[in-house]
Amino acid sequence: MRVLFAPDWRNGVPYQVLLAKALERLNVQVSFLSGYRRVLPLARLMSTVGDCDILHMHWPEAYFPNKGDHFDWFRSARFPVDLARGTRSCRLVMTAHNFHIHNREQEPFVEMAVKYAYRKASVTFAHSAAAKRQLVEAFGLIPERIRVISHGDLSVELGPPLPKCTARKRLNLRSETVALMFGTVEPYKGLEEVINWWQMARPKATLAIVGRPTTAAYGAKILHRIGDASNIRYRPNWLSQDDLRLWLSAADVVVFNYREIFTSGAASLARSFGIPLLIPRRLTTIALDEPSPYVQRFTSLETDFAEALSAATAVKPDFAAATTWREACNWDDVARVTLDGYVSAIG
Repeated sequence: MRVLFAPDWRNGVPYQVLLAKALERLNVQVSFLSGYRRVLPLARLMSTVGDCDILHMHWPEAYFPNKGDHFDWFRSARFPVDLARGTRSCRLVMTAHNFHIHNREQEPFVEMAVKYAYRKASVTFAHSAAAKRQLVEAFGLIPERIRVISHGDLSVELGPPLPKCTARKRLNLRSETVALMFGTVEPYKGLEEVINWWQMARPKATLAIVGRPTTAAYGAKILHRIGDASNIRYRPNWLSQDDLRLWLSAADVVVFNYREIFTSGAASLARSFGIPLLIPRRLTTIALDEPSPYVQRFTSLETDFAEALSAATAVKPDFAAATTWREACNWDDVARVTLDGYVSAIG
């Protein structure tokens, strides 16, 4: 069986690499659709790669990017035609990493493009039962064509954590409690609200915001919002795998305040590392094997966030304690469910 992953986002997201390796152990040939072409980017790229059985689409927005010009609406509007032409000789399979495209909910035709992709797919993989229900209700999908699959253990790319004292020494951190927010710095993650809370509540913890901003303007906005707050550290740099391992090794808790999100590789990674994490109750589609002392849910920053933070910092990070979680989302099991979906798609 030949499978083509699209788009080729291996440089920024380890998910595709880890799934491809596991599928290859099951004798599935996986390749990646790289590049971008004008007019009908997906169809034109597909015409150059030869035959495949499955086009496995992970992030469809790669083929209707927002470039900030007068043609953003057109790129989204043309996507259904592009996708239909690009999949004339193969089956389409989707992984529902996102429900809405991040930071693009208000753009014309974006929701239509996403809905078309899900409805055209022979099989869609969702990362929780709640995510499956939402896909069925929102897009009218056939439940039997949606397979629930664990996210996969992203910690295998990083290796186990370093001793905390070693990591903190390398990062020039003191012995204070460190609450980490990591990953690309962008509006949908609710960073500004957390910064405001940290400045006003002044908890006995340092907030570390680590990751490259999506735009220079947004990075400057975050820097201005932090101001001279002594209990907040901001490192607006690209996180290499080594840097990410350092920060996860140094952290006492990880904080998430997404305004809306469908699944979260970052939360799954924190769970794999055995780091207590805080996450809003409203994010019901993120499955983290709850109840667990390593997962503290809060309703809002104004009501019970302080209580959740206190409960999280009372639990010590423990990589060994997350062994059961890592075994439950190992990549060989993920690949077997994925292959079963491919076979079903081909019919």
